[in-house]
Amino acid sequence: MRPLLAPAPAANLVMVGEIDSTNDVAARIIAKWGAEEVEERLADTVVVAGTQTAGRGRGSNVWRSPLGGIYATWIGWLKTDELTWLPLAAGVALAEAVEAAFPAFRLALKWPNDVVVEGRKLGGVLAHSRIAGDAAWAVVGFGVNVEVEPEREASDRIVPVSMHALGFSGSVGDVRWAIVGGFVKRLRPALANPGEVRSRWVARSIHRAGEPMRVRVPDGEVAGEFVGYGPEGQLLLATGSGTRSLAAGELVTPLQD
Repeated sequence: MRPLLAPAPAANLVMVGEIDSTNDVAARIIAKWGAEEVEERLADTVVVAGTQTAGRGRGSNVWRSPLGGIYATWIGWLKTDELTWLPLAAGVALAEAVEAAFPAFRLALKWPNDVVVEGRKLGGVLAHSRIAGDAAWAVVGFGVNVEVEPEREASDRIVPVSMHALGFSGSVGDVRWAIVGGFVKRLRPALANPGEVRSRWVARSIHRAGEPMRVRVPDGEVAGEFVGYGPEGQLLLATGSGTRSLAAGELVTPLQD
């Protein structure tokens, strides 16, 4: 008999057909079962949906989630010193999980964590956390376009692409658990090896020295030229007032005009 989930994610699993947002479900799970005492902490959990009606991306962006894609959120406790590496580890884990499921792909990463193929967005990651003492709830939402490409608004500068458009002929059901399970399997080992995960992230980076960038941050925008990455994966920009180090933000410069 074929297993229901093959391979099964190494985490508690919540699967729904349609939901407002897997991140919102994660928030409700944490609110109800998120005990902070070590012995009562919820084990790693992943929420997976067939479609989202109110998915959210970075900032005020909408995370469009039509049927035919993978939409998931991983929830887990982390040490606070692991949080710095969470965005890099999540991006690497997703890229490697997709490649393992369909080896014909060679995926790159656009800062902070879009998974791209030749400048087109195949998927993405969005991480946030809530600190409690020396630990934190970490929530990582991730998505992959499998059978369909999300509708693109006129103002969008990034062109989406799907696995189907790149030559994959299967259905989302054929790869959902391979990608979700592969992500879960890779995330914590990546967090345990920050130097290695930084190298793996940088090796996939699409950005090159001197590239003009404009990054939206909480207090406005920072414009400059790409210099490289800091020791903890920060984006380094050369601006008129010196080099600026950015740990987070939204890259609003188009990949291609």
